[in-house]
Amino acid sequence: MENLKVTSFAEFVDICISDDFSCGHVVYRGVEDSNYKLIPTIGRITQYQGTLEYMLYREQDIFRQFKLRSINLLRREPRNDWEWLSVAQHHGLPTRLLDWTSSPLIAAYFATKPFLKDDGELCEPSCSAAVYALHTCSTIDIDREPSIFKYKKNGLFFPPHITPRIVGQSGLFSVQSNPMIEYQEDFADFEESGGWVKKLVLDRDVAMEIQKTLYLLGIKQSLLFPDLDGFANEIKIKEVLGGHFYSQHELP
Repeated sequence: MENLKVTSFAEFVDICISDDFSCGHVVYRGVEDSNYKLIPTIGRITQYQGTLEYMLYREQDIFRQFKLRSINLLRREPRNDWEWLSVAQHHGLPTRLLDWTSSPLIAAYFATKPFLKDDGELCEPSCSAAVYALHTCSTIDIDREPSIFKYKKNGLFFPPHITPRIVGQSGLFSVQSNPMIEYQEDFADFEESGGWVKKLVLDRDVAMEIQKTLYLLGIKQSLLFPDLDGFANEIKIKEVLGGHFYSQHELP
């Protein structure tokens, strides 16, 4: 995997509109720490480490619990486990999925997302962030695959727009048969089929510049999380970012 050090927001945009990235088959994933690997949440849980079979057993157990407790809260019942796992992933359940987006700006937002300390001060990045870029020309037809837990390959799929968050984030997911290792390491014919993964590394100063620029461009919490949590968090962040960064600008 190639690492590209980004020195400014302008360079980030230049990379994302370059020929390699603008073919229409590149998706992005933002991470707040450049050391984070492309390993799904279920594969990072220490007490699940051991055999792959044990981890998969625990994954399906917590997934079953989520389905039982959430069915009455959904506007529409998911049709299959591909859709169910997409909902679970968006609400924080550990799964074999990784979140991606077709928008590099949305990925950059998640890589540099502002957080507040308990005293209301902005928590500035403590390390370099990163945006992963993944190129692949194929996606999974989930209507033809009966079970996500029996899918033995790595790939991307577009979930139906069953939650507003998926729509707001231009979201899609990757799935891998072995969630304990990095996505690109378990993809036998990945490079042979034209696939590649590159990591755009953003040091602390660049991350802060991107955070500020995205705010001014309107890439904010309520756009990506169009629900009560998103609205409340945006108001909270706006109060701090407005004074911290934008005293010379008229806030929207």
